Amino acid sequence: MSAGVAVMLIGLFGVPAALLWLGHRLRRRTARQRAIFWWTLGGYIVAILVATIAAFWPPRHWSEADLLRGLAGFASLLLLPLLGAVIGAVLGAKDKHQT
Repeated sequence: MSAGVAVMLIGLFGVPAALLWLGHRLRRRTARQRAIFWWTLGGYIVAILVATIAAFWPPRHWSEADLLRGLAGFASLLLLPLLGAVIGAVLGAKDKHQT
């Protein structure tokens, strides 16, 4: 199994499992954890759209060194939710200090 496939599988199955765990009893979580959940969910929704668009790129545009399609199709399912989690952690920490 290549690293790209492993990243895709983690993004395809690991991220939704983490979202299920974090979303359980969401109202009882801290403001920071709720922000992480919602930003991660938003990142995952965007990643689903990006990966779907990459899957439908016509084959005539593919090449062996096509880094953009590989990132869009495989890595976005993991990287965009992680980016969302980081943004949520930062914004959730700011909200905590303001209230």
